[in-house]
Amino acid sequence: MVTEYFAVATREVVKTISEKCQVLGKMLDASRVKLQSAQEIAQDSVFMQTPLLHEMNRVFEQLQSIAVDPVMVGGERGKTLFDFIDAETVQSLQQDAQEQTKEVEELLAAHEHAITRIAAIYEFFETFEKRHTTNVDVLVGEHRDLAAMTVESKPIEELYDVAVSFFVDMEQCDRFLLEYFTTINDIYPHYEVIFADVQLLFDELQSLRDFYLQFLASYRSVGAELLRRKLYDQKVCLLNLPDKFQLVRGCQSDTVANEESK
Repeated sequence: MVTEYFAVATREVVKTISEKCQVLGKMLDASRVKLQSAQEIAQDSVFMQTPLLHEMNRVFEQLQSIAVDPVMVGGERGKTLFDFIDAETVQSLQQDAQEQTKEVEELLAAHEHAITRIAAIYEFFETFEKRHTTNVDVLVGEHRDLAAMTVESKPIEELYDVAVSFFVDMEQCDRFLLEYFTTINDIYPHYEVIFADVQLLFDELQSLRDFYLQFLASYRSVGAELLRRKLYDQKVCLLNLPDKFQLVRGCQSDTVANEESK
């Protein structure tokens, strides 16, 4: 009777341990899928676009290096193309993008840390089956008729004590699992919002970068045209010099003739 009692009790504890391990394994897999999905989205919508922040700085440097012809700005000297853009707004957008990118990194790191800790606990949960499967099958396996058992109760009692002790250790892990899964559940809803916000910032920065590059190209084109016209005017002026010289000489001759006639 004692043997049957411990056999039934042991089988139930072992079954509970197995079920608890299976449930945790499924939850761990689901959390890993969530993390992988978030990492892929972050890579495409955030991290791959961070070079844009440095590109904007290079565009600023180009704008600062281009002096503006005073003729085009009412005679003001010392102006560069950088003076005619809304740099403060762009720099504010850059700062926001950097801060939100850092927040994405922190969320992913916290998510990954929680999964690492859960995986460690899951690995511990699996140790019972790895260590005691043989004894469980021999002593209280599903194929055994517990009511007709004739073996001594001591080995079963010892297995029962081991199983109960292990189950208590598993229960001690529950508060940590709750903490880690709560962290993941708190983080995951934020991904969609922050990914959308960061994408919007990068879209705006990309639009501004393209606009300023076009602005730069347009000014260079205008500058080249102004230079061409200036050179053309100088050429025309040089070509007309002989005629002007003849006109001046003619006027001087007329003046001399008039003086002599007097």
